[in-house]
Amino acid sequence: MVSRLARLALMASASTSFFVCSLPAQAQGEAPPPDLVITATRSPLAISRAGSAITVIDSREIEAFGASSVANVLRGVPGVDVTESGGLGTLSNVSLRGSKPDQTLVMMDGIRIGDPSSIGGEIDLGSISLTDVERIEVLRGPQSALYGSDAMGGVVNIITRKGTRASRAVISSEAGSYGTLSTQGAVSGATDRLSYAFSFNALHSDGFSRYGTRISRVTSALAVPLERDATDKFGFSARAGYRLSDQVEIEASLVHHWLALQLDNPGAYDPAMRDNSFDIGRTRVTEGHVRTKVSAFDGLLSNTMTLFATRTERFNRVGAGCYDAATFNSPDCNLFYSGTRIGAEYQGDLKIGSRGTFTFGLRTERESADTAEEWLGAFATPKTSLVSKSQVTNSVFALQQLRLTDRWDVSIGGRIDAVVGSETFATWRATTAYNIFESGTKLRASVGTGAKAPSLYQRFSQYGDPNLGAESNLGVDAGVDQLFFEDRLKVSATVFDTHYRNLIDFNFSGNNGLGAYFNVGHARIRGLEVSADAQLAPDVWRARATYTYMHAVDTDRGVSLLRRPVHKGSLGLVYTGIPKWEIEGRLLVVGTRPDVINDFPYSRVQLGAYGRFDARAEYHIDKTFSVFARAENLTNTHYEEIRDYATPGRSFFGGVKASW
Repeated sequence: MVSRLARLALMASASTSFFVCSLPAQAQGEAPPPDLVITATRSPLAISRAGSAITVIDSREIEAFGASSVANVLRGVPGVDVTESGGLGTLSNVSLRGSKPDQTLVMMDGIRIGDPSSIGGEIDLGSISLTDVERIEVLRGPQSALYGSDAMGGVVNIITRKGTRASRAVISSEAGSYGTLSTQGAVSGATDRLSYAFSFNALHSDGFSRYGTRISRVTSALAVPLERDATDKFGFSARAGYRLSDQVEIEASLVHHWLALQLDNPGAYDPAMRDNSFDIGRTRVTEGHVRTKVSAFDGLLSNTMTLFATRTERFNRVGAGCYDAATFNSPDCNLFYSGTRIGAEYQGDLKIGSRGTFTFGLRTERESADTAEEWLGAFATPKTSLVSKSQVTNSVFALQQLRLTDRWDVSIGGRIDAVVGSETFATWRATTAYNIFESGTKLRASVGTGAKAPSLYQRFSQYGDPNLGAESNLGVDAGVDQLFFEDRLKVSATVFDTHYRNLIDFNFSGNNGLGAYFNVGHARIRGLEVSADAQLAPDVWRARATYTYMHAVDTDRGVSLLRRPVHKGSLGLVYTGIPKWEIEGRLLVVGTRPDVINDFPYSRVQLGAYGRFDARAEYHIDKTFSVFARAENLTNTHYEEIRDYATPGRSFFGGVKASW
């Protein structure tokens, strides 16, 4: 029994959106000060010393435009592309520098949250709520030397808030277009030894038809109007830490996300035959970890031990969602997915005087996937297991950071990942950064390799091959960050070039016509990322602009990779010249890009270019209360991120926030 949705999903490759900045990363799971980052070196590092390309999105920006989804926050970041299959809550994929979604590692507080039961092992960002997120760090370029499998295009690290001595409470509610209602709240604080942070986020939207809304070629062919597809989301996070002594600290965290939605199957869509008990989805994502930090030898050696577990459970009831290869029929069916990851990691950070830090560590994790389907109606069958497998990966990694002079920093690191009973692969990475303080210039460069082990689905499903090899790539980038006009303008530019090989592809004629995965693909992705941040008039006008050029080619077939625009840019302008007011407008422009139609033989089409304008305003009544409003797609632009899937029209939202 073969899921037709699974076949369609084979074609849903990657996406790409852009914005650029250059920073590195910091200690896992803890929000650093504004001038430090965590993700690029696994230990705190000043931004000025980072040789990697990083963007940091702070909590104010997240609250301003991203309360409803992670996708809204990431959409304007250089090197990042996000695609949604029909609006809020639906399948949302993120990719970095043209990589596929399953080649981009997404973490929460340093813990990977990919779904082992999905086709490529990637996470669906549509199911994730932003519950009191302190910051998001986006690290571009191959990062497998630090983070292992999946980090071929880069890393997105979502960092939740940690309680501080300045206690904080906030609650906000919002209502708006498409019957949308949302409420979120958070409280955090700390004593001499104890820190805590708790938050929740709840959202409902009546939505719009995920298939075909505002797409004339779809609506003109339908005999009856399209119906709305609702979304309900809820998330909560709890994080607490306790300092046993000056040398020992323990932290525990639990994050849970729940999603319920109506969905559309474009391969078998007929509104006249719609039954509300069909085309529904349910998702639960849970992540928990316990982390212990021990300082030894007067702080020269920092030891961090983490125990972690994640679980994703999904259920879909889909009309005509399965496929019978014998009769060529597509019965209604229930689809079940369960993916679990559990493991432990040790990291040591050894200071070697003023000249650098040596980071080393060990990691073991077990991931398992269980998938099944159950045919309904005239073709009814018992629930049948499709995949029920697990695999263990053991890893060792090391990174040497060196401060050669007060101006010059370098790092070099490597990692070995061994999938028990399968392949062992090694990766490496080196970076350099050189500061010319007199002119406000930083020169930076990085080179490294990435890898992605085949997923459990790719190895053990009816299309799978247990002997598939790991995908790999080699990437290099070089950039400059330049300050002008007494540091009121910062311009960053990065060129990058990445070669992919041994990519896992799907052969529709293999496996006696059933189809099969195999290693064959090659690709080259190269481009330019530019950003500018300016204080046009201090305390009155701020501006940010980005542009990305990307040339992404399947070198075996000589065609452009799907859903990667050659040109993409954004412009944002913030006005704070009126007391208590903050007003912002944002423009996103995306060029043409190829896609495929949603039916066999999946012929290629071109999606049109578009521009989308969003705006927001906030008025601070006093130190406690504020009111806000925002508008999305003010120009009511008709566009598609995925062929035939709808995007929202002109939308308005407003709400109130209290913080103390």
